[in-house]
Amino acid sequence: MKIVKWFEDWVVIASFMVIVLVTFVNVVSRYTFQASLAFSEEITINLLVVLTMMGAVVGIRLGAHLGFTYLVENAKPKIRRSLIIIGAALMIVFLAVLLIWGSEMMIHQAIRGRATPSLGIPQWLFTLSIPLAGLLGIVRTLQAARVSLHEDTSAEAVAQRMAQEAAPVIDAAELKTPPTDRQEGRK
Repeated sequence: MKIVKWFEDWVVIASFMVIVLVTFVNVVSRYTFQASLAFSEEITINLLVVLTMMGAVVGIRLGAHLGFTYLVENAKPKIRRSLIIIGAALMIVFLAVLLIWGSEMMIHQAIRGRATPSLGIPQWLFTLSIPLAGLLGIVRTLQAARVSLHEDTSAEAVAQRMAQEAAPVIDAAELKTPPTDRQEGRK
């Protein structure tokens, strides 16, 4: 699953970087040369779909989506378990719809040879993010439900997990700095 996590993160990062870069270049071009890049809107809109879909999957993985945590946290154990299972089942149904209908749309675009207007990039390459997000979202929802059933899901615990996920890993050796002359007692 580490490679899947890496893939999810880098699709989001790369999409965002390209959106920012293309938009910046387009603004500079518009104000400097009084001419816009014809393809900028096409790229940014399509990559925004990719960013949104994969960002939602990352949000599921991190437990960052909004929810009615007050009900779940304060429910009795049996009711809490039922609420978690019902919530996960509803999310899986929604994500399965994305997977099925997104796949259907992607296949139709590929069969028809639909391409983006300015650059002629096959449209199905961008649409692929919808069924892919549905599939990965289902996997992440099952993982999150399993964790929720067995671990603390309070707001504080979720925030702690998010901080651990986002924080860089630092070895103890990196924290040790070589002693200076003053620390060793030399002048």
